[in-house]
Amino acid sequence: MPKDYFEKLSDHKSPPTYKFFNGEKWVNSVSDKTIDVISPLDDHVVGKIQSVTHAEIDQAVSLAKVAQKEWMKVPMIKRTQILHLAADWIREHEHYLTTLLIKEIGKTHTEAKDEILRSADMTDYFAHEGLHLTGEELSGEAFPGYDQTKIAIVERVPLGVVLAIAPFNYPVNLSVSKIAPALITGNAVVFKPPTQGAICSLLLTEIFRIAGVPDGVIVTITGSGNDVGDYLTTHPGIDMVTFTGSSQVGKSIAEKIGMIPILFECGGNNPALVLPDADFDNTAMEIVKGAFSYSGQRCTAVKYVLGLTPTIEKLLPLVVKKTKEMIKMGDPRVGENNLGPVISDGAANEIEKRIILAKAAGAKIVLGGKKDGRFIEPTILDHVTLAMDIIHTETFGPVVGFIRVKSIDDAIELINQSSYGLQASIFTKDEGAGIKLGQLIDVGTVQINSKPQRGPDNFPFLGIKGSGTGVQGIRYTLEAMTRFKPIVLNKPQ
Repeated sequence: MPKDYFEKLSDHKSPPTYKFFNGEKWVNSVSDKTIDVISPLDDHVVGKIQSVTHAEIDQAVSLAKVAQKEWMKVPMIKRTQILHLAADWIREHEHYLTTLLIKEIGKTHTEAKDEILRSADMTDYFAHEGLHLTGEELSGEAFPGYDQTKIAIVERVPLGVVLAIAPFNYPVNLSVSKIAPALITGNAVVFKPPTQGAICSLLLTEIFRIAGVPDGVIVTITGSGNDVGDYLTTHPGIDMVTFTGSSQVGKSIAEKIGMIPILFECGGNNPALVLPDADFDNTAMEIVKGAFSYSGQRCTAVKYVLGLTPTIEKLLPLVVKKTKEMIKMGDPRVGENNLGPVISDGAANEIEKRIILAKAAGAKIVLGGKKDGRFIEPTILDHVTLAMDIIHTETFGPVVGFIRVKSIDDAIELINQSSYGLQASIFTKDEGAGIKLGQLIDVGTVQINSKPQRGPDNFPFLGIKGSGTGVQGIRYTLEAMTRFKPIVLNKPQ
């Protein structure tokens, strides 16, 4: 695919101003307002995005409503071919997208490349699995009091127009996880990308278009969350909202939108419970990767570690040692650096404040704890409690705390007191004991002897309590974006 496929998206000035896609063409907003996408790496403006008006949103949603009625009639095999082609285009432009992703959100080359390639694989998998999404036929004779005079043909039909709201930390992958299943099941998509990561998201929209998605079936709206997001989530033309973001924002959206389906992945304040018989070397490595990958800006990051005092005293020096060996802070574009800046000055200031408050409340800084601009040192805290903000509320940064408990039962109770419930890890050589303890922990997923993580993408992925609602994962997302429609045949007796 020639690069000039992307030429229409911007004005090619320095920095370029990117248009939004109104469902038919790439245009500048009539608001004449733009938002700067500022690189967290060096403060340069990567580009400018449009601040779309409410009237333009109304027009785009109306277009999507009409286009969806025709898109759902397109045979599944044709929709599958379009998605497979989109996956190929994503791979074709992996280097271009990877480089842009690094600039926009400060990921390392490895992290960014993995995100792009995983997005292509996910698109292929959604397309393949869509062919196997079927309905059923039911006979009335299976229920007392009825007979063969009633037969139900149960189809799966699309919901209509799906609003897809993606986060900054995985702006391509967590966009694809919403757009691809919506399209393959016959829905139209109104796509709201994050500000940081918006340019990659706009290119992603164009990739789906050139792969064959018809006009109106996907529209992409850019703008601030306050101006655009609130209006979109309550728009009467939206039939489903799928969202990834903070628990606070997710709860606010859920309270406003009324009786339409939602699929939310929100914050995760994920614990790791370490039993005395754990493989401490592997445990320490998994904790370091889980706590500090992408500067801890992941909903599945490890945020606190629980164990008996002898366990913590044995484990903690290993975690410190491996952090020093594995984590190199600095510009991720340079050398072996793999801990870059957090996304903004505001984020860095909030993380620093929580570290300071934790220390004042009795936590001990074992490693790190300092801020240099947007760079936060990989920080390890000991003697923390769930009452501290650093642990009580999800801290979206490279910080992990250690909690000493009197018993494993106490650890389970502490974990279950949390308002979050995304994932938890249990480290033990006794997998049977790990499974039994995992059944007692109130989270969406329990990992045995591994850090919390999303994937493989065909596994169910979900949060409970403040961490989300609904189930994601290839087949599960496809089911969530469709509904049953029974047609009952009544034969004369």
